[in-house]
Amino acid sequence: MRVLVVDDDYAVLDAIKDVLEDEGYEVVVAANGLEALKELRRGSRPCVILLDLMMPVMNGWEFRREQLQDENLAMIPTIIVTAHNRADENTEELRASGCIRKPAQPRLLLETIGKYCHNNL
Repeated sequence: MRVLVVDDDYAVLDAIKDVLEDEGYEVVVAANGLEALKELRRGSRPCVILLDLMMPVMNGWEFRREQLQDENLAMIPTIIVTAHNRADENTEELRASGCIRKPAQPRLLLETIGKYCHNNL
């Protein structure tokens, strides 16, 4: 199962990637929302998107606005992964499937993704 991780912090990307790959997930990374949209529009269909909010070029709010306007992408579950202090409000406002506070705890990360990525890992 493929997971798209969108974050501009390479330490966060690497940490999440390591946890997920150790559990058998295929991980695709993007440093901002624009890269993520390009990846998705190339036909990459993850079972879930992990989305940071605060990023350069295209932030998480802008990404979600674009994602929700595209009927092919709107149905992909999106989990906000943020240290932002309004995480719960942002999750509701962005119609996200859930929220994980940074730093993401590996067990919580895997439990949350497991709700959307059904695989015999």
